[in-house]
Amino acid sequence: MGRTKLIIENRGRHTHFTWEQRLQLQYHHNGTNGYQKIRSPLVLGTLLGKHESTIRRELNRGMVEHLRSDLGTVREYNAEYAQLDAKLKGGAKGPDLKLGHDWALVEEVTRLVRDKGYSPYAVIAEFNNTHWPSGTRICEKTLYNYIQAGYLGDLTEKDLLLGGKRRKAKGEPKRHSRAAAAAKSISKRPQEAEDRSEFGHWEADTVVGGTGSSPTCLLTLTERKTRFEITRRIDSRTARAVKEELDVIERQIGPTFFRLLFRTVTGDNGGEFADIAGLEQSVRSLQQRLVLYFAHPYSSFERGTNENHNGIIRRFIPKGSDIADYSKRKVRTIQDWMNAYPRKILQGMTPSMALQAELGPELRLPKILEVKR
Repeated sequence: MGRTKLIIENRGRHTHFTWEQRLQLQYHHNGTNGYQKIRSPLVLGTLLGKHESTIRRELNRGMVEHLRSDLGTVREYNAEYAQLDAKLKGGAKGPDLKLGHDWALVEEVTRLVRDKGYSPYAVIAEFNNTHWPSGTRICEKTLYNYIQAGYLGDLTEKDLLLGGKRRKAKGEPKRHSRAAAAAKSISKRPQEAEDRSEFGHWEADTVVGGTGSSPTCLLTLTERKTRFEITRRIDSRTARAVKEELDVIERQIGPTFFRLLFRTVTGDNGGEFADIAGLEQSVRSLQQRLVLYFAHPYSSFERGTNENHNGIIRRFIPKGSDIADYSKRKVRTIQDWMNAYPRKILQGMTPSMALQAELGPELRLPKILEVKR
């Protein structure tokens, strides 16, 4: 028995889309709100009473690239984006945005995104944590759509913190090449560090300058649970320099607080973390101050939080720069910015707020780690 030919009848000629039709198109195309997922413009046109080419043009109008939680991207049709674009191009008076003529809000959003590098989520969280510039309220998705559509001046997605960059896919971990690193493998790290149920477990790395620049580099330490960041400029990417800087930190905050703050540190297999005994031994006593672990070779994803923070640092200190050109005060400013940045994963709190919550009201952060506003 042959296949029955599909006959499409009564395909409408109207090209105008109502808001309800755009929502229906979004639900069907993306397979959301209980609707069957349909990607065929021909079938979608039948459902909505429009020509296939009209559906294709509408999909092109409303396609938006969303950033997933793993920093990958996915393209989906967005009814709100398409509606705003249609109003912008179809009316001489411009788009009927929810922001309207609330220039106070537009100006503050622009300042946070362009001058401070805030993401749409961080902007909304900052307003909620402090105050809104006006009576207008918008959500993160709406703000992101406006930026993506170009409705806030010359702001673009390139101005956002991560710029839509993707993480590399995780691969099979390789074996440690050094016996000492294998004995301290990340696979032996406590479960509390792995599942982030306890604060005090850190990831470490070094950020170097460009080819031909000075040996000066950055030592970066990122707390896994609270995302609190410590960034220090050191004179070289050596085990001696890393040990000496940890010694400085211990002296600044005291050995007791140091052991509370640093339970474990997970580094890569670079030579700067090779002095295991020196890094673990307190400079003020005979006690062990922390336990060092190593990620598998070529497995930077095992230190994903730290790698993500290093990427943020690169927005302030681009690749190819000489780290020596950036003063310790400038490095501290970058550290404070990161610790005062509202995080979605922390439900809008900043890393500094999250760490203080872990410490409790009876124990304050040392001044050397406080955020300078």
